[in-house]
Amino acid sequence: MPRYFDVIVVGLGAAGSAALFHVARSGAAVIGIDRFVPPHDRGSTHSESRIIRKAYFEGIKYLPILTRAYTLWHNLEEMSGLQLMHLGGSLNIGQVDSKMIRSACKSAAVSGTRHLLMSSKEVIDRYPAYQLQPDQVALLDLEAGYIHPELCVRAHLQQASAYGAQCRFGTPVTSCTTEGDGVTVKVGPDTFQASRVILTAGAWMRDFAPIPLAIERVTTSWFTTVAPKFAPDACPVFILEEKNGLKSYGFPDLGNGVKVGLHHAGPLAKHPDNVDRALFPEDEAQVRSVLERIMPDAAGTCRNTTICMYSNTPDKDYLIDYLGGNDTRFVVGSACSGHGFKASSAVGESLAALALDETPPVDISPFKWRWP
Repeated sequence: MPRYFDVIVVGLGAAGSAALFHVARSGAAVIGIDRFVPPHDRGSTHSESRIIRKAYFEGIKYLPILTRAYTLWHNLEEMSGLQLMHLGGSLNIGQVDSKMIRSACKSAAVSGTRHLLMSSKEVIDRYPAYQLQPDQVALLDLEAGYIHPELCVRAHLQQASAYGAQCRFGTPVTSCTTEGDGVTVKVGPDTFQASRVILTAGAWMRDFAPIPLAIERVTTSWFTTVAPKFAPDACPVFILEEKNGLKSYGFPDLGNGVKVGLHHAGPLAKHPDNVDRALFPEDEAQVRSVLERIMPDAAGTCRNTTICMYSNTPDKDYLIDYLGGNDTRFVVGSACSGHGFKASSAVGESLAALALDETPPVDISPFKWRWP
C-alpha cells in the first residue's frame, strides 16, 4: 500500500535539503528522497567550500534572494551550533574596464554592501598572496567569504529530521506519475503519494522534467602551501576574469591547500551518469596556469582534484517555479548553473512556500519557467 505525505522532495542536495527543512518546520508531513547518501560527492554540492557574496556581478535581480540567504544561513548556524560561513572577504579581479567589475560595483552599491575598489598595488600590499598585473583592479566585497556545502546539507537534513521529516537515502526514484490532483512516486519496492512534489534533483532533473539542462564536467584542485599568507585570515577568496573572458575562482588554504577551479570551461555530458570521473593531466594543468598568473607562490604540488557538475540552464539562471509554470503538483528548483549554492537556503525556502500554497518571502519572478 502507498504511504501518504503532504510533500515529497526528490533530491536532497543544496536546495532540496533546505526545502525539506522548511516544509518540515511548517508541520506538514514530508519525506525526502536521494539516490545517494547526502552529503555526497556525486553531484554539485561538495568539495569543502563555496563562495558567498553580495557584490554580485551576475545582476541586481539576485540581491533579494541573496540577502535572504544570508539571514537563513545565520539562522541555521544558530539552530545547529555549527559555523557554516566564514566572511573574510572576496576579491573580484579583472581589467579596469571589465564588465564584471562594473556590475559587481553596481550590485554592491544597490545592496549597501561594504566594499572597496582597489588597484593592483593596493591588493598586493594588503594581500601578499596575490600578484595582480598593473592593468588589473579588484573589488573587495567585505561581506563575502566562503560557506561549507557538506556541513550546510547535513545541518538542513538534521534540522528537518528534528521537525519530523522522513528521509530515504541510497535508492533512486524509479517513476514519478500523476494521478488526479496528486503524484505517485516509486522508490525501489516502495510507493509514496503526495499532493505536491518538489523536484530538486540537480543534474538529474531531466529525468523528471523537460528542462533543457546542459551537464558540464567541472574540476577543482587543491595545491599544497606552507606560507601563512594563504591562511583564511590573510587571503580572501577570489573570482578572476581574464582578458579572454575566462573566469576562475579560488579559496585560501583551509587545511587542505589552496583550492582553484574554472567557471564554465569543462566538457558537456548527455546525462550525469555519463560524466567522466577519471582525471586527466589537463585537469590540473588548467587550474595550475591560473595560480601561476594570480597566486604564483601557491602553484606547488597538486594535492587533490575532484569532479563536480554544473547543471546549466540555457541562460545560466535559477529556476524556481511550478512545472511548466502552471502544474502546481510539481515545484521545480534548479538552483544551478555553477552559482547556485550561496542562495540555496533561500531557494529551498521559496520552493517550500510554493509547495505549501504560500507566497515566497522574496521576489522570485525573475526565476520563473521560461521554456515551451
